[in-house]
Formats: sequence, structure tokens, C-alpha cells
Amino acid sequence: MGARSSSTIQAMTAVGFLLLFYAGALGVAGLLLALPYLLYTTHRFHALLTVLCLAGSGALVWSLWPRFERFVPPGLRLTEAEHPRLFAAIRDVAGRMGTRMPDAVYLVEDVNAYVLQVGGVLGLGGQRVLCVGLGLLAVDDLSQWRAAVAHEFGHFQGGDTRLVGLLCATRSAMIRTLGGWRFFSWVPETFLRLTQALSRRQELVADTWSVRLAGKRAHLSGLRWEALHARAWRRYLAREVLPLASRGVVPDNLFEGYRRYLASADWAEGLREWDAACEPASCPYDSHPSLEERIAFAERLEAPDVPPDERPAYTLLSDAEALERRFTARLWPRAVEFIPWSAAGEHWRALWNETASRVQARVPDFSLARVAALVKDAGAWEPFAEAIQPRLVGYRAPDRAERVREVVAGSVSAYLASILSAQGLAWRTSPGEPLRLDCAGEPVEPVALVDGLLAGTLGADTLERLRERLAVDADAAWRVPESARAEALEPRAPVTVERTGGAVVVRAPFSRLGLPECCALCGGERARHVETRFHVGGMLRDDGDVTLPVPVCQAHAHQPHKAFKVRHYEEESDLITLEVPTWEYARLIQRSNA
Repeated sequence: MGARSSSTIQAMTAVGFLLLFYAGALGVAGLLLALPYLLYTTHRFHALLTVLCLAGSGALVWSLWPRFERFVPPGLRLTEAEHPRLFAAIRDVAGRMGTRMPDAVYLVEDVNAYVLQVGGVLGLGGQRVLCVGLGLLAVDDLSQWRAAVAHEFGHFQGGDTRLVGLLCATRSAMIRTLGGWRFFSWVPETFLRLTQALSRRQELVADTWSVRLAGKRAHLSGLRWEALHARAWRRYLAREVLPLASRGVVPDNLFEGYRRYLASADWAEGLREWDAACEPASCPYDSHPSLEERIAFAERLEAPDVPPDERPAYTLLSDAEALERRFTARLWPRAVEFIPWSAAGEHWRALWNETASRVQARVPDFSLARVAALVKDAGAWEPFAEAIQPRLVGYRAPDRAERVREVVAGSVSAYLASILSAQGLAWRTSPGEPLRLDCAGEPVEPVALVDGLLAGTLGADTLERLRERLAVDADAAWRVPESARAEALEPRAPVTVERTGGAVVVRAPFSRLGLPECCALCGGERARHVETRFHVGGMLRDDGDVTLPVPVCQAHAHQPHKAFKVRHYEEESDLITLEVPTWEYARLIQRSNA
């Protein structure tokens, strides 16, 4: 059976389920209206029952009534006058597919493209909207970009965007109508499974348009490339941008930095990690097929060979650099200072100096002489890492050893680099590359040096030779400014622990409190976090609810509600009072928030 015919059958099944739901709900509403009338005509009128029936019928109709959501522009709206090459390329794809142009084109930050149908009623009428990711334009060539746009226009061709509006409105109506009835929870769940299966089939149908118009080679390379870059973009932001943003500065062109990142060591390391990682198994509630399913489907399609156009897709934009700077500013609407990438090294220096201050404040007797001793003694890594990062106290998860090594490597690298830079060495950095120190034209790489010492591939004599060459005192320690010392020693959350009437009670600021990464019921290895709602107060009080991400082991995965009792929570002061299972666990909470 072809993808299109299978999609048609699934669409008919989903629509049939939809009609059955609306017919059933309206039928119940009609019966609720008819009952008072029947009682009235048989002279058995009951005022309270009549009010209840009318209220129930009204509530059902209100739940079924479609909601009209105001369209919020997802990004920067583009015009043909400003970007004629981009619109000419979009018009070419639309013309070759025999579909009309979208009514609006928006630029978003993702490594992605998608289409919407906005306005109208239940997916009927409205405007077509195409959203193109600036990240996609930054990494695709023209052939891959055309393949992505053809896929999105395939949704217009198949009427998917109209059907999605109807299905989403129905899902919302089901939740409003049946959300409070546990017995009927299978209805929206079944409908969701049906519609998500339909959505996955629609994605494959849209892929046939992509292959037909841009060629199998461009489609397949685009799928793989865009999946990689979706991960890489998040990694790039997390490692290269967000730490600087925490200091109130952001590079003025994130997309230029990302293109430079693609030639970096961190990008190469990420590729190796992603190649080794297994793709998560597909789920019945996924809206898209897995990457492997889409690739296998495309491989089976017959399609003519289309010569690739390897010109960068961002050349479709007029003055791409100015647009990238403008869009970078839109991504950070809060007050930050925009800096050139050449100035980022100085801010990274400040971040590393803060880490060095934290090390010196929390391990007061640490010095350059102790670096070599620490990296050689693996048994000393855990207490050192817990002193620097208390969240590792009680951390019981499969990646504990990896997290400990990560904290040791990062802290010692920052400490060593800060002491060496105090000798007048200049900082050098580039997106995705480790920070370097320039010593008379010869680079010193603190991260690589510490990694080599931890791995045993470099001996302690390497560090000693470097110290002698720079004439650094063997017992040199980092000088911590008093303001930095106070900040380094400040706890994540001040936690008090006491026994009250035989119970163990913990008090802390709710928004800052972090629970130890071990099972809250037995202290065993954490398997997952379960978002759990706890009632505030006792049986005879109603002070609302709070939600906590409770870490649990596999054996207690279905009992997170037994971990705590929330005695009190005051939103204004942000203080929460928890009753916890044991004194040892309470102390663990206190130490892990130190």
C-alpha cells in the first residue's frame, strides 16, 4: 500500500472517530436538555434536576465550542522587496509543485522550516505561513534548502495544515470535555494515537515531494545534516553563548560564530558522540517518523537524479550579515551588551577567574603545588569535586564518575589558567575551541594539559617544566577578592533541618532548593525524575498544591508521592517546609545545597 493511500485511510479513521465523538457529546447534551422537558410534560417537574441538566448541557456545548487563538508572529516577517532572491526561490519551488505561494514568510532562529495555517475556523480558510530557520539557511546548501521547502509545501498540497487545525481543535475539545473523567481518558489518548500515526504518514508523503523536486541526494543529505545541526546548535548555544549571557554579554552575530564553530574541535567531538549514540526508539505518540524510517522510505522511492547546487543557502538573503546581527538582537530582548567575537576572550577570562576563586574559597589550602598531586590521586577526585560542586553530594546515577571527572577537569583547568595568566599571558579563544594562553608566541592549552594529566598521557614533569619556564612560584595560589569569596561560599539554598514531634523537617527557599540526585525514598541509584504534585497542609486544610521533581529508583518509580509531606508553603516568602523520610536524607539535602 502506498504512503498516500495509507494516509487517506488513516485520515478517514481519524475523522470518523472525530465525528463519533462530536455526535456522542452533542447527543448527551441533547438528552440533558430533553430530560427536563419530558419531566415538565409529564407533570413531574423538578427544579434542582432541571438546573443541573441545563448546566451540564451548557458545559458540554461550551467544551465543544471551537476556540479562536490570536496568531503570534513566530519571528521576523520577511518581504519580497527586502529579499527578492529568497522569494524567487520560494516561488520557483511553489510553481514546480503547482501550489500557491504562502501569504507570509517568517524568519525564525531554528535549524528547521515549518508551515502553519492561521486564522479560519477549524482549519478551514485562513492564511498560509512559511517559517524558515536562519540556522537552516546558515548550514544548508541551495539543493538541501529547496528539499526542505518542498517538504513543507507538500503539507500544503496534501491539505495537512487544514486537517491539523481541525484535529487540534478536536483534541482540545476532548480534553475540556473528558479531562476530569478518569474512566474516559482512553478517548483522547486513542484519538491522539490515531492522529499522530496520521501525522507520521503525512511526513512521509511530504518527503516524496522533496525527493521528486530536489532529488534523492539533496533530500537524504539534508535530513541527516539538519538532524545533526539541530543538536549542534543547542550544544553551541549551551557551551559558547549562554555562559557569556550569564555575565550580561552576547556576541553580536551568533550565526557567524556558529559557522566558525563548525570548523572547531568541539564540533568534531560532537560528531563522534552522535555517531556512537543510538537514536531513541519511536513512540506511538511521536508526530514524526524516526530519522532512520524517513531515510529508508526515501531510499525506496524512484526519482530522477537532480544535479546538486552547492551554493550556500544564506546567499538568498540580502545583506545576510546585517540580518544575522539584527536577529541575534531579537533573540536577546533583555538588556545585554553585544560584543564582537574578538572580545569574548576577556569575558571568558573573567568566568575562569570566578571558577578559580570558587576553588580557592572552598578548598583554602589548594595551590599550584597541589595540582599535580590531585590529578595523580583518583581517590581524591570525589571529595574535591563535592567541595567545588555540592550538587554531587549524594549524586547516585550511572554517570557519577563522568560528572566528577568533568568538575575536576574544569575546576583545575580554570585554576591553572588563571594563575598562569597572572604572569602576563594573553587569552585567545574561538567558538568551539578551548581557551588558549599565548606565551611569547607559543600557545599553552590549560584544558588539554589537565586532560592529559588526568588521563595519564602526560606526566607531572610537563607541568613542572611549564612552571619553571614561566617563573611561577611552586606554591602559588589564586588571590581571591573578598567580594568573590563571599559569592563563592554562598549556598545554593540555605537549608535548616530539625526534628519536630518525631518527624524530620526541612525548611528552604522553594525556588532555589535542589533535591539530591538519589532516590528520595531509599537513597539508591536515581533512575528518573517524576513530576509529582503534593498537597500543602494536612487532611483538614486546603493550602493548595506544589509540584516537585522527585528523584526515584526503579523500584520506587511509581511511589514518588510517598517521598515527602509538604507541611507549609508561603509563596510570598518562597519558604517551603517538607517532612522527609530520614534524618540522613535531610542532611543530604542540606549538604547538596551548600
